[in-house]
Amino acid sequence: MIHMEAAGVDGLLARAVAGTDHVHLVDGGADREETYDRFVEALLLPEHFGRNLDALMDCLRDVADRHEAPWTLVWRPGAPDAGVLHILADLDEEYPDLSIVVADR
Repeated sequence: MIHMEAAGVDGLLARAVAGTDHVHLVDGGADREETYDRFVEALLLPEHFGRNLDALMDCLRDVADRHEAPWTLVWRPGAPDAGVLHILADLDEEYPDLSIVVADR
């Protein structure tokens, strides 16, 4: 997992817009419930998403399994959340074609 300053994230997103990188951006989340909302919106998680950390991990695995090429997941947290960071770290270890970037604000 990579922690990156806002300027670095902006460059990464610019490459995504240019079509050179495959990037999913999950932006914000003032608390865990809002963070779940942001993941649902950004990654089109299923309606049956259980709104807990185990369910988040299961759904993120499903998203990762759908990718056939390297990709990046950028999370710009509105508030730090150790539970979500732990899930992202585990996901990063499980999927070598996935890069996780946490944007430092």
